[in-house]
Amino acid sequence: MIMKKMILFLAIALSCSMGTFAQSSLVATLQHGSNIQAFYGIDALSSAHTAAVDGDIITLSTGEFNSCDITKVISLRGEGIGKTILNSYITFTIPHGSAYTLNLEGLQFGNSSRSIGVSITGTDGTERVVISKCLFHLWQRSISITNCNATIVQCRTNYGQVEARGNSNITCQNSKLGVSRNENSHFDIQNCVLVGGYDMKYSSIKNSIIDWASSSWSLDASSTSTHCLVINDASGFANSWYVDSWENIIVGNPRDMNEQAYSPYQLTESAASTYLGTDGTQVGIYGGMYPYDETPSYPLVKTLDVIGTHSNGKLNVKINVE
Repeated sequence: MIMKKMILFLAIALSCSMGTFAQSSLVATLQHGSNIQAFYGIDALSSAHTAAVDGDIITLSTGEFNSCDITKVISLRGEGIGKTILNSYITFTIPHGSAYTLNLEGLQFGNSSRSIGVSITGTDGTERVVISKCLFHLWQRSISITNCNATIVQCRTNYGQVEARGNSNITCQNSKLGVSRNENSHFDIQNCVLVGGYDMKYSSIKNSIIDWASSSWSLDASSTSTHCLVINDASGFANSWYVDSWENIIVGNPRDMNEQAYSPYQLTESAASTYLGTDGTQVGIYGGMYPYDETPSYPLVKTLDVIGTHSNGKLNVKINVE
């Protein structure tokens, strides 16, 4: 019911703003309780953030937006991977002891020709972050998470790592990523594809596919692991399967970025029934409780059709929400 009301408020705001909407296809809506504001253009995110307070929701339309420094604990939503794109380095700073959770969903950071870094910073490790259904084009850059309690689910990174710094506890589920840690940080990883790992100490990995990019990287003895499918250039994984190559195990060439864009590390039918995790489902991102799916979890406004002509400065609009 709450979600339906939220979508209704959004629909009303968009209906009232159609005259301006027609002039710009880049829209950011800011929701504070039942109040909705709309901002337009490539800097719409920055404008919406300036007007926001902690706990607000900013929703970005399809298109490419300029990034800005985010200093408020908001929910930032997009239309999905390949649709809503942030085009430059972006920082998120969570005030100490905030009662809110920073939520990022349905966003693409950078693109195939422009990589960007992402920095998320808390204070003592209690600050909360949830990142879901996002794609990060890193290309030797990183998602740096410092002093946060973070969850990453159904996300992908291209050539880069999630770096756990300071006192961070990062849970990763059903995601394809590289990982590294230092100081007092650690990872809890389940049903993921790991394509690189550095200083992997004091962490837990299970039901995952391990494709280290370098044979010099291994799982430290201080970490625990079980039921992982491991290529032979990685070591240190207990209770796991080691294979010489991905042939007949992974669909296509898993190290081909073009193929990963469509089916990242998808097991063949035979492998999916052979390599089973602790819960009896296939290892990797398509098993477990949250099989990989890029579709945002919230309803999206699909079409806005103007009916008739305007009257008293208002428009009749037919809205299709899915």
